[in-house]
Order: sequence, then structure tokens, then C-alpha cells
Amino acid sequence: MALIEVADVDRTRVLTLAHEKPTNPFGKAMAHACMAAVRAADADDGVDAVVVSGGPDRCFSAGGNFNEARTLATDDAVDETIDWCTDLYLSVLDVGKPTVAAIDRHAIGLGFQLAMMFDWKLMSTRADLVMPELEHGIGASMAATILSTSCGYDVARHVVMSCRPIPPETAVGLRMVDETCEPEFLLDRALQRAGRMGRYPRVAFSATKRVLTQPMRTALENTREASKAVHRATFGAKAMHRHFDRVLGPRGHEAAGVTS
Repeated sequence: MALIEVADVDRTRVLTLAHEKPTNPFGKAMAHACMAAVRAADADDGVDAVVVSGGPDRCFSAGGNFNEARTLATDDAVDETIDWCTDLYLSVLDVGKPTVAAIDRHAIGLGFQLAMMFDWKLMSTRADLVMPELEHGIGASMAATILSTSCGYDVARHVVMSCRPIPPETAVGLRMVDETCEPEFLLDRALQRAGRMGRYPRVAFSATKRVLTQPMRTALENTREASKAVHRATFGAKAMHRHFDRVLGPRGHEAAGVTS
């Protein structure tokens, strides 16, 4: 089973996160599959815009894969994870065409951060955004960087330190997402928005987007090494392993989780 399902609707490339779990947890393989898919869409002259969805009645992404996260026993393994997380976010920012996120159910931790990389974000009325890392003993340095760059210091501070879900109306008010709709209309609305933006003259859009996203791309690169240090320290402390054990159980069954 492919981790990313690919389909074209007119001239919009629809990428559906298709992990076997409906929570769409991100591990290394999922991240690399997503990066490859968005880069292929960007390189395809027959594609004018990109929509990413978690699939019907599924989470956009409930975060990182706890089974992989709980095995990060060395500094090198932690560093590699921060690298592929950072590269995943940059791969979306680097797409020269319009990108639209269709967010349903939950976007948690890594999933929340990934959603923030898109040019336009639609959220279903039953969805939420959550950044619960700190209460589970997981470093939130990447979340702090992304949210302070996109939403400002006070919003980032509140979201990262409260660890509470953000409902759709609040997310719109904070400009974290652009619009909301009922779940059954989410993909259609995303396709409509992508189709409209995809008709913008490409050179003008791409050049403007490059300038617009430069602060986020710079912030992600600048925080890469600092985030490695934060996560080495927090994974070394192993506070989050109690949370992993609560979610996965003593036998460590496959489940979705949250890492930043």
C-alpha cells in the first residue's frame, strides 16, 4: 500500500496521506514519500496546484510515529529525525505552485507544523490543531519557531505553553487557517481554491511566493541545529517515554503519536 496516494483532478495534483492508521502518523518513510510526491508535483508541467489531504474521515496527521520516536536512543538518530522533519517542511515551502492543505479531524504536533507550511489552509468544522509536546516531555523548539514566524511571539507562546486544542473558529481568528467548512465539503472546497490559485500566472506567483516564504525557510534552517540540541536533551531525559507507553501499551503496538 502506498503511503501517499496520487490523483489529478483537472490540473490539480491531489496527494492523500494514506498510512494504514487513520491518524496518519509520520515516520521517516512517510516523510520521504511525501517529499517525493510534492517535488514530483512541482516538476510536472501538467500540474498547476497541489492539495494535500488526510483522506475521507481521517486525520490530516496526528503527528509523529511513536514507535519510531521511542527508539531514538542516540544523538545521531535524533539528529536524523530533526533533519527529515525540517526537510519535509521545506519541501512544501519550496513548491513554486499553490499548495492547499485540507485539514480534517486532528493536526497534532508534526501534523500541525506541516499544515502551517501550505499557502492556503482549509479546516473542517470538526477539526482541531494541537501542540501538546511540552506536557509530554517532548521539545517544542520547531513549533516555537514555526508559530512565532507565522503568527507572532504571543500566539506562539500561548499555543506552545498551553498545550490545548485550537478549534476552527480560533484558528481562523489567529490566521492559522484561512477558512472552514463542513467535513463533507472539505476536499471540494480545497480543489476549488487550488483551481483558482492555479490559474494565477505562474511566474508571478512563484516569484512572489519565494519572497513571501523566505522568512519561514530561513527560520527553519536557523533552528535546525538548535532543535537537534533541544531534542537530544529531551529524549535523553526520557520523560516522554511514559506517554509513549500509555499510548502504545507495554507491548508497543503500532500507533500514532506526536513529535516535533
